[in-house]
Amino acid sequence: MNRYRWCGHSALLGTRKNSWQDQAYVLKWFGTRQGSARKAYLEFVRQGVDQGRRPELVGGGLIRSLGGWSVVKSLRKSGIFEKGDERILGSGDFVESVYSQAEEKIKYQLPAKELEKAAVALIGRKCKEWKIEMKLLRSGSRFGEVSRLRTSLAIQLVNDLGLSLAESARQLGVTTSAVAKILRRQN
Repeated sequence: MNRYRWCGHSALLGTRKNSWQDQAYVLKWFGTRQGSARKAYLEFVRQGVDQGRRPELVGGGLIRSLGGWSVVKSLRKSGIFEKGDERILGSGDFVESVYSQAEEKIKYQLPAKELEKAAVALIGRKCKEWKIEMKLLRSGSRFGEVSRLRTSLAIQLVNDLGLSLAESARQLGVTTSAVAKILRRQN
């Protein structure tokens, strides 16, 4: 599994590169430094494997979690209704807890247009501060000061504003992989 090409696990461990996977984003949930984050991720996976096959984690959504349509229908006839979401595997209580956690996070997120405006404003302020034209910043130049500003901005756009790697790259005039490399070097 550590080298399987169609599995994100191998990319997270650094044994393969998948252009479709943002490993920096995933690993940041396990630590701030790449090496320690990989170790923590691997430990997380090992703990899950040690639990063995769990029927409530096989398949998808409420129907599979409860044991099939017949169980869901039976519960509904009895007046018991479980909260369900096909994207979330688990009991109704678990689905509710995921929703409430998501709602808490959403309170602090800006809508996409507002986020983009905040990014443009930040880039404008920093360019003015560093006396570097925005056009030069977005040109892909590797000139020392331009590169340092871009690095600083990439970190702020992703970590502070919560902008995606792709959108940060668009705002900075570089590729998504360039932003991922900046974040990797940061750790």
